[in-house]
Amino acid sequence: MKTIDIFEHDELVVNVLTQMAEKVDFNCVELVLLDCHFSAKEGRKFMNYLIKKQVTKQKLSKKKAAKKLLKIKPDIVNAKACVDQFKAAFIAEGRFPDILNQ
Repeated sequence: MKTIDIFEHDELVVNVLTQMAEKVDFNCVELVLLDCHFSAKEGRKFMNYLIKKQVTKQKLSKKKAAKKLLKIKPDIVNAKACVDQFKAAFIAEGRFPDILNQ
């Protein structure tokens, strides 16, 4: 598991952005990707998975999405919480209305 130093520059930036977003009740997918420490490759892979589910109108539970997320990003600290963040961001952005509804 990757150790995160809260005083590293990138971590400080993510923390500040997260706190600002919480204060104004702002949700966006990009902030979730930053907050959950996705690499570009991991982010693309997970988003492509979600896009495929949406386009084909396949149901996707938060539990199943968390399992897939762990396969894509095995070092994630809390996959369920990350999926919950994605769901809130998708609702705020009007994206993926047919998935993560279970």
